[in-house]
Amino acid sequence: MRAEDLRARVERRGDATVVRLDGVLDVDSSPSLRSAVLACLAAEPSVIVLDVADLRHRDDVALTVLPALAQHAAAWPGSAMTLAAAPPPLASALDRMAVARLVPVFPTTDAALANASGAGERLRVRLQPMLDATAAARHLVGRACVRWGVDRVRDVAELVVTELVSNVLRHAGTEMEVGVARDRRLLHVSVRDHGPGMPRLGGRAHKAYEEAYEAERGYGAEPAWDEEQEKDEGREKDERKDEWQGGGMPREDGRGLLVVSALTHAWGCTPVPDGKVVWATLRI
Repeated sequence: MRAEDLRARVERRGDATVVRLDGVLDVDSSPSLRSAVLACLAAEPSVIVLDVADLRHRDDVALTVLPALAQHAAAWPGSAMTLAAAPPPLASALDRMAVARLVPVFPTTDAALANASGAGERLRVRLQPMLDATAAARHLVGRACVRWGVDRVRDVAELVVTELVSNVLRHAGTEMEVGVARDRRLLHVSVRDHGPGMPRLGGRAHKAYEEAYEAERGYGAEPAWDEEQEKDEGREKDERKDEWQGGGMPREDGRGLLVVSALTHAWGCTPVPDGKVVWATLRI
């Protein structure tokens, strides 16, 4: 079965995205589904509803791609992913593979959208690559933390977004979109730019991200450090925290992402057609 035998029609419904799937989902076509969902995530929708009314599956194993996609969507950009209108054979398979326990399934697309309404909040701002971009990004994140009653993570969230925006200014030099969102457990911060390449950790590109970028299958993930980096991480966290509390700007030494990792629950990078999105999440 060829990958093109699975078709995805994307519809925007306000802040939500509906993906109507038509064809056969199997091991060969699952990368097409993954690519379609990742492309939708670039717009940071509040929810992605997969309408599977016309979807057939060749084997149950192929359905395991669905929980993986839902997990990625939840990590960045904090979007929910649900299924809708599953025909009886597919619904039975989802139950057999325990997919229905991990990904909500609704009888209709409208029901899925109604359930998602009001779930999570999101603010965005588009910034030019100017020196005041970091201040504007901090203002957005600080305002969001106050509005949503999560002041306890405000300082850390402002530091994280400063690091992400500073990396764009130093390495990409393009227009960027800064986003901040929250759900019940996490605060999500993201910065999307239009530059090539991937983030650098400690002055060098992280191998996992390079591989993900080259494969254009970039699932964001928590990076794995070598032993020397792990030792540096604690020192960097303390130094940068002291620097921030003292009113100074973060140093431009190429190691800011180590601090982002030390201060956040998770972080990663997702390639998009015209650049990349670097994101981080904090527990609230």
